[in-house]
Amino acid sequence: MLRTAFEPSASPNAPRKRRAVVGRSNIGKGVFAGRALQRGEVVGRVRGTLVDDAQVDPYYCMEMDNGLFLVPKAPFRYLNHRCVPNCRLFMWEDEPIDPQTNTRALYVEALRSIRVGSELTIDYGWPAYLAIPCHCSSRRCRGYVVDPSQLGLVRKQARAKSRAAQLASR
Repeated sequence: MLRTAFEPSASPNAPRKRRAVVGRSNIGKGVFAGRALQRGEVVGRVRGTLVDDAQVDPYYCMEMDNGLFLVPKAPFRYLNHRCVPNCRLFMWEDEPIDPQTNTRALYVEALRSIRVGSELTIDYGWPAYLAIPCHCSSRRCRGYVVDPSQLGLVRKQARAKSRAAQLASR
């Protein structure tokens, strides 16, 4: 059973607590838990606009399973990266493909229990050519926002740039 974006309340007239809310993070906007979340809980569906790669801004898009990219709307537009995230993006494998978009819906899932007010984060897992320095402050920070499998390539490129800069300054 797929959960809704809101926690069921005890009374139909009682206010509902949203699972994800936009707030201020140490790097700008971020997404925060509006209530306590359990491991494996679906935080919500990522909604937005599908675009092809000719229109893509890779820093704000999520790659879908059909070659298209999703430009997410709030709140999930503001999911920040962390090398050791507390959430992940996923698609239900048994969910039917939408015939209009030729893709499945994208969801956010809690990877562990998350306290109310904690920032929700994902691992962007970018390819090496998009890598930027990471400032997530995780104890296991990779130093770059990059797919872990491509970290060696990014470090090698960074060493080569550093050597070239040293040679140029002589």
